[in-house]
Parts: sequence; structure tokens; C-alpha cells
Amino acid sequence: MTTEPTLIVATPAPGVLHLIFNRPDVHNAYDVPTFAAFAEQLDRAATDPDIRAIVISARGGRAFSAGFDIHEMAGFDADTMRRAFETRDPVFGRVAAHPLPIIAAIDGICFGAGALLALACDMRIATPGFRFKVTAVGYGCANATWSLPRAVGAPRAKAILMTGQVVEAEEAERIGLVNAIVEASELDARAVALASAIAAHPPQGIKGIKTLVDGSLTRSPVEGWQAEYDWMIASMVGAPGGDETFGKFLSDHDHHKR
Repeated sequence: MTTEPTLIVATPAPGVLHLIFNRPDVHNAYDVPTFAAFAEQLDRAATDPDIRAIVISARGGRAFSAGFDIHEMAGFDADTMRRAFETRDPVFGRVAAHPLPIIAAIDGICFGAGALLALACDMRIATPGFRFKVTAVGYGCANATWSLPRAVGAPRAKAILMTGQVVEAEEAERIGLVNAIVEASELDARAVALASAIAAHPPQGIKGIKTLVDGSLTRSPVEGWQAEYDWMIASMVGAPGGDETFGKFLSDHDHHKR
């Protein structure tokens, strides 16, 4: 009898990497080995020229993730717990800062560390069964203070975080927490289609958009325009193949005008 891996790695379309958490019996809670495997795949994708976009999802239909595996953590002593947090927590920042666009396809509950992972992604597509909660306030901590305000604004983020509110699908779409709500049967296909549409464009442009948008909240308008200009010059003049890419764009544009 073969046992399926707790992290499934697939390439459902050209340029698209699909990472699927596969622990449905524990609501796809993240144990240390699975999260380490996930981080390793992220690092590989960052340097793989054939990968241009990433989709993250989970098996089972009930949960994207209930968070970190508390049953595993119950057996940790203080040193093991510290090492686990030192290994796992930086992964959320690595997702947010990843050079490739990352899409979370969320079916079911998205609590705790699952909520943090979803927020670290660039886009989120969910199902009608979506339920979102950042649980940290319940045990006297603070999470998602950087990522949630960027999705829904500071006042709304404070209310969600300070009350431990469960945000359900309809409200999540209304406030911008998710990009779209789709039926569960369509979730993977919609996420892969979005990733494919992104992957079809020159990678330096996609990387530039992600980098500049993510930095836009800390720049003045003048700094924002200057950052765009600097990136455009570097992409079109300094990057290998940049002039060919722009030449193809001009050729295609001229063709469409005819």
C-alpha cells in the first residue's frame, strides 16, 4: 500500500506550479515536515525559469488549513517549539516576497497559520464555504498586522484581528479579502486559469508589477513614479532579451491595429 505525500507537487499547465497540502484528516494542519517541504518547493520555484506562477490549495473540501498542527506541538519541549517557530514563521514572509505571483485557492476553513499563508499570497480565490479567522488574539498574541491591512484597510483589519471575527465568503469578497468566490468544483480550474494568464506574459513585467505594487504603500507618489521608470528602463534596456520582448510587443500591437 502506498501513502500519498502530505504535499503534492503538480504542473497543471505550462509555467504553473501547483502545491497541494494533503492532510485532510487533520484539516490540512501544517506539521513541521510538510511545511519544510513546502518551503523547499518555493525556493526551487524561485530559481526555475520554467515556472512563472504558483497556485496553493489543499485536499479534502473542508479546510484550506486549520493552522499549525497543535497535536504535533503538544509534544514539543521549549527548545523544540522555538526551533519549530524559527523554521516555520519566516516562510510567510518568503511567500509574500517571492519573485513569482502566488495564488491561494481556498476551499473551506482558513484559520490561524492557514489565514497567514493565504494573506501572504498575491491573490485569493475561494468557495462559498470559505471561513477565515486569525486566531492569535485568543492566546494573547498578534498576527497578520502587516498583511491583513493591505488586503482590507487598517480600520477593518483592526476590527477583524481584535475581535477574532470569522469572516465568511460573501463578506470576504465584498471587503476585498478574496478576489472571487467560485463553486468548489471550479476552484482549481479557475486558479490555474488565472495563473496561466499571468504566466503568458514576460516574467520581468510580472516581477516588476509585484515588486512595485508591494512597495507602493511605503512610497510617495513621486517615488512611486520614479520606481516604475527605473524598473522599466532596467527591464527594456538592461535585462537580457528586454529589447526583443518590447520589439515583439510593438509588432503584436501593430498587427492588432490592422
